[in-house]
Amino acid sequence: MARIGTLVFGTKTIEGPEMRSRTELILNKGRLESFSDGVFAIAATLLVLELRLPSFQGPIAASQQVKDLVSIWPQYLVYFVSFATIGIMWLNHHALFKNVRRVTHAIALANLSLLSLISFLPFPTEVLGRYGLTSIAILYYGLTMTLISVAYNVLYQQVVAAHPGSKNRRTLWGIVGLTLYPLASLLGYFAPAAGLVGMGLLAIFYMQARNLRAAVLEVE
Repeated sequence: MARIGTLVFGTKTIEGPEMRSRTELILNKGRLESFSDGVFAIAATLLVLELRLPSFQGPIAASQQVKDLVSIWPQYLVYFVSFATIGIMWLNHHALFKNVRRVTHAIALANLSLLSLISFLPFPTEVLGRYGLTSIAILYYGLTMTLISVAYNVLYQQVVAAHPGSKNRRTLWGIVGLTLYPLASLLGYFAPAAGLVGMGLLAIFYMQARNLRAAVLEVE
């Protein structure tokens, strides 16, 4: 066992199918989860900073204030969709790592890839806030959502690969995001509001308790 800086890691000999051993880097699960929780929390907090009122000068009448607050409804919608997405990714991330026994180098890299996209999400959220529900803005936003879904599935596969004998129970749970996020993005190009609503419905789908249970790795 060795220490480098604040990261604890060690080496572990693993017997492969051909009875050969290899040395694999094993990282600290607690530090990975703590770092991930921090990224999720910061990304979720940054979303509210993208809510912007129309510019104005001088005193504003009460009726105009109400009109301005109502006029930015697309910003409210994209905020809740983005926040719900980060929320369900955090919940699924927690469920996935609940029974994880070791964190390999491949898992750490896949996790960093996912977190890079989670932390990037406030930017396409701002793009929608600035440009409104336009075809290009919603397509850009949907592409980010699709990449997040791909990154999470890559992370899941790396976790499964690191735990031989684990039960992979994913069925509909595993393919919905990979299939419907691109479709919602395409729909959004022609009907931006409908595409954004579709992405919001996907977040609601993944929030259901049975889908969270499907993310839990069953390790024998």
